[in-house]
Amino acid sequence: MAEKEASPPNQPKPESTSVIVRAYPKIVYLYLTWLASIVCGLLQPAAEVITADGALRLSGEGASMAFTLGRVWMAIFIFNMLVIAFEFSRIRSVAIAFFIIAFIFAALHFEFLGSVGDFLGGLELMMNKVFYFTFAAVFTLIYLLVYINTRFSYWEIQPNEILHHHGFLGDVNRYPTRGLRMKKEISDVMEAILLRAGTLVLNPEGVDRPILLENVINISRVAEKIQRLLGTLKVRIDQGRIGGDD
Repeated sequence: MAEKEASPPNQPKPESTSVIVRAYPKIVYLYLTWLASIVCGLLQPAAEVITADGALRLSGEGASMAFTLGRVWMAIFIFNMLVIAFEFSRIRSVAIAFFIIAFIFAALHFEFLGSVGDFLGGLELMMNKVFYFTFAAVFTLIYLLVYINTRFSYWEIQPNEILHHHGFLGDVNRYPTRGLRMKKEISDVMEAILLRAGTLVLNPEGVDRPILLENVINISRVAEKIQRLLGTLKVRIDQGRIGGDD
């Protein structure tokens, strides 16, 4: 009886021969507002028309729910606008955190925290389903266009060269990787929290100005992949096999 052939041992997964890097516009950080618009639109009670003045009104629990959703949506929207408008460095973030803590303690000491809460709770911010779903639809369209654009405009890091793919006709710019210097910058704490994003700075040899790739999502993972790829290039140079086998 023939012996059963032994199964081959598990082979290690081959290393990738290139790393794709995509730089996104800042609107990607507004995904919280996009999600909030969808959720609030689903939870928003139906409006009822009061014929006395022809205005849209909600009564009872429906009005309370609508006002709560409006305040939550506005808070998320303002937070997203602050992320876009300002750069929250580590020092600035710590200063803001201390300011908030100091404000809370001062409010408790001088007993005006309740007044602030009553003021914010009394804001009758209400948007209807049409507003929420229209906002969500606009964001969905924009994100779809951003996704399509980043499929045609991106950077590809290979062991021996950097390729910049851009344009719908497949135009390519080439830069050497020999002597390449790379720097990972995470200067905005909020952007790092939302999408673990940052800026990748590439300095190819012989290029006058560095290449800035901003808003790279999962930048630490991308930088690690590039480092491994450049490490493979260094081994090939040390072995005298750059550009192919001898």
